[in-house]
Amino acid sequence: MPAGETFGYSEEEIINLEIDLGVRLPGKLRDYYLHLGKNESINDSHNRLLKPDGEVGYSKDGYLLFYEENQGVVSWGIKKDELQLDSPPVWGNYGSEEISDWHRETNTVEDFFLLMAVYNGTMGGLKYHANCLEEINPEIVKAIQQRWSEVPGISWEKQKVYTDDFREVISLSFDESGQCTAVFTGTSDQHAFDELLDEIEVEWSYVSYEDDEEEEDEEE
Repeated sequence: MPAGETFGYSEEEIINLEIDLGVRLPGKLRDYYLHLGKNESINDSHNRLLKPDGEVGYSKDGYLLFYEENQGVVSWGIKKDELQLDSPPVWGNYGSEEISDWHRETNTVEDFFLLMAVYNGTMGGLKYHANCLEEINPEIVKAIQQRWSEVPGISWEKQKVYTDDFREVISLSFDESGQCTAVFTGTSDQHAFDELLDEIEVEWSYVSYEDDEEEEDEEE
């Protein structure tokens, strides 16, 4: 990146936030803001990291809110009485501000940011990405599970993430019955992406190459 460019907020900006909140941020959350907080590819291509200047703040029921779902339906935060931990659990509010419905999303801040990086990467943050939004043959699911390794800490029964040493990531969605209902994938490596599209035998609903074709048409 160009000399002097940074992907993080300044120490002064974070200190000002901590003064406003009346607490020092958990170490891992603080480090993330300082080093990667302004990286839009991983923080604002789908779900969104809240900005320290006026967006981060407490919910009525005592959670420090720092991340939100792309349509504002879900907010993620840390319990006020867990802010002293270096890497506390992250909770998601699947209700509303008036009637909250908090569920533990990940056990640590690091796992949460990894989870959001996968979500955002497969939804546009990574240059090459694709999705299939229909029921997936169980044999294809089995083949994915055999070929790629499941990522612990961010996988659960309805959303499982697989990778090959993070060269590419694959996220599978499951319904209540265990049927896989969607595949999301992304990578920054075009060769790996082409191989992946060939290897996972589904009818892709969207492939990022479509955007390149639209841009070429517009230029013509």
